[in-house]
Amino acid sequence: MQSEQQNKVELIVDWENALKVILKSIEESQHTIKIRMYMWRDDESWRKILNALSQKIIDKPDIRIFIEKDAFWTKVYNLQKYISMWRMWWDIFSSKIWLDFIENQKNVDFKNIWTGSLLMFKYNKENNHSKMYLFDEDTSFSKILIWGMNISDEYLTAQNASEPNKWGWHDYMVMIRWEISKAIYSYEFKKKKRFFKRKIHEWMSIIMSLKSNQLIRKELIREIYRAKKNIIIEHWYLTDGAIIRKLKSISQKWIKVQIIIPDDSDWVYHANMHSIYKLLKPSLINKREQNLEVYLYRWMIHAKVILIDEFTSIIGSANLTKGSFELLHETNAVFRQKNWITKDLLNQLKKDMKSSTRITLKTIPKYNRWFAWLQKLFI
Repeated sequence: MQSEQQNKVELIVDWENALKVILKSIEESQHTIKIRMYMWRDDESWRKILNALSQKIIDKPDIRIFIEKDAFWTKVYNLQKYISMWRMWWDIFSSKIWLDFIENQKNVDFKNIWTGSLLMFKYNKENNHSKMYLFDEDTSFSKILIWGMNISDEYLTAQNASEPNKWGWHDYMVMIRWEISKAIYSYEFKKKKRFFKRKIHEWMSIIMSLKSNQLIRKELIREIYRAKKNIIIEHWYLTDGAIIRKLKSISQKWIKVQIIIPDDSDWVYHANMHSIYKLLKPSLINKREQNLEVYLYRWMIHAKVILIDEFTSIIGSANLTKGSFELLHETNAVFRQKNWITKDLLNQLKKDMKSSTRITLKTIPKYNRWFAWLQKLFI
C-alpha cells in the first residue's frame, strides 16, 4: 500500500525535467487537458507544448483542452502594442501561431481571467498567479502538476551554452497521480469561494486562495508554528513582514531556521537583502540568540518551497510577499510524511546549500534601502 502511494507523487526539479513530464502527460492524456498559467513566453519551450497539444488533437479528436491565462500581462502587452505599434517579442497570446491555433482548433476553450474593469487596481485584485496542469480529471488515472514555473526558456539549466556558468532559473514541480475533482481547477468554482482546501489523502492536501485575502499567509504561519526542530525555506522572494517576524521569533526558541534565497534575484535584489538584514539583526526586546542561517544561492532561484521538521513539505506558486498573500490567487500542495517527496526535497535542499554561501549580518552584500522600499511596493 505504501509503495502504491509512493508512486502517486513525484518531485520534479528544474524546467528540463518538468518540460519532459508535461509533454509526456499530454501524450498520455485520454479525455481532458486543463492548463492554468500566469506567464507564457513565445519561445521554444512553449512551441513544444503547443505542438504537443496540436498533435494530441490529431491523435485523439475527441480530446477537450481548456486553457486559463491570467489576463493582466496580456492586457499590458496589448496596451503597449497600441502605444508603440509593436508587440513584446515573448507575448505568445498575440502571436500568429497562437491565434491560428485558437481559431483552427475547435477542441480548445481559452479563457482570459480578469474582471473586465479598466481600472488597474482591479486587475491586481484578480491576478491569478497559479501554475497548474490537470489531466483527465475525475478518472482513476488523473494527474495534476502544481508548481512555481512559468512557461519559458529562461528556466533552462544551463541556459546559455556560451556561458555555462550562467544557469537558468532553479524551480520545482510536483506531480500527483490521483482521482482529482474538477472543483480544484474550475474558474467558475473559484468565483464562489474565498479559500479552498482539499484533503486528497491523510498526508496530502491542496490549498488555493480564490479571492483577495490573507488565508494562505495564515496557513503558512500555522505550519511554521507547528515546527519542533527545524525549518528550511527556499524562495525567490522573502519580503512579507509577518513571515519575517514569525521566522525571527521561532528561531529564538531554538528551532533551527535555514533560508536559501538567490544571489541573482532579478529585480528584487534590494528588497531581499533588506529582508536578510531584518532577519539577522539582533532583537532589541528579545535578547535570546537566534538559531537562524541565511544562504545565498549562486544562481537564480524561482522556487517556492518550505520544509518543516523533515516531515511537512509545501510546494507551489505562492511567494512570501504581501502581494502574493493579499492580491494574487495562488495554489500550493502540502505533504505530511517523511519519505518519498519529502526525502527528495530534503536531498535537493542540501545540494542547494552546498551551492550557496552562508552570510552573516556583517557579510550581507551591499544594497540600497530606498530601492528595497520601492521594490517591495510591487511585490
